[in-house]
Amino acid sequence: MRTRGQATVELALGAVVFVGVLMAGIHLAEYAQLSLKVQDAQTFAVWEAANRRVQSRDVDGRTGLAPFNRTLDDTTGVGPRAKRRFADFNELESVSGGTIVRRALTQGSGVDVDCFREGSLTFRASSTAQGIMLDEGGLRCRSRAEVRAIRVPERFLQRDEGGWFENPIVRRQPILVCGMGLPVNGQCRGSLALLTNDWALTSERETAECKLDCDSSPYRGMIRSMWGGGGGAGAAFATQYAGAAPTSAGEFHFSYSGVESGMIQTVTGEGLHEFVTGGAGLGMVPRMTRPSCFLGKPCP
Repeated sequence: MRTRGQATVELALGAVVFVGVLMAGIHLAEYAQLSLKVQDAQTFAVWEAANRRVQSRDVDGRTGLAPFNRTLDDTTGVGPRAKRRFADFNELESVSGGTIVRRALTQGSGVDVDCFREGSLTFRASSTAQGIMLDEGGLRCRSRAEVRAIRVPERFLQRDEGGWFENPIVRRQPILVCGMGLPVNGQCRGSLALLTNDWALTSERETAECKLDCDSSPYRGMIRSMWGGGGGAGAAFATQYAGAAPTSAGEFHFSYSGVESGMIQTVTGEGLHEFVTGGAGLGMVPRMTRPSCFLGKPCP
């Protein structure tokens, strides 16, 4: 009987330690899983920003930052979208579990994602593109949430009650979780930054086949503003070696079309009347209306 009693006491004492360690282990595992979701929310916002346009390009040549402003908007921005998507610590938009989620011994709530402009992220476009490519597109995102223990006794065999433990098993106050780094003075300062920009050419008009309405294309307008007008070096070279340039360097001719369109764009100039930009094996081979020699000058 004495041996059996000793074994029972040892089992009870061991169970106390085992149960305490088991509950703490489960809570820490769930804490880590929820913390990763907070980090995922921050990463999602940054990658979503990289997927969006930064500027818009109108046919009349104006460039605006309306798309980038929407990226940082309080409703349509990447921060609010990430917050809505990860409010239940689950990135599936088809699943909505509310703003407070509970695991076995852990509760998560208060997911927040904040994205804002970052002026230190900048770039310098080339001289020909400075009027088109706006120096804008740097942003920085932070995320945070609160995690706390639930269903765990705050006091378990405490020393002042005749037990062995001096401190509570778990912390009752919510723990601030940051998407990047650790909180400092109750604030999440760690963030992810991104510099992004584009040529503002992802509209439906730009993805459509360019046939006869290319003059209204923002892309054509952008190229015209960058390279239109030409220079005098090419014309001077042609005049020196051929007597005259086959086409004016001040004219702007730009077109591209698939083989299925068979597009022909008329080009003025001596001996050269049109470019065939579509057709099997043609590419940009010029079609001549009469025999031509060097630089388009008629053969003697």
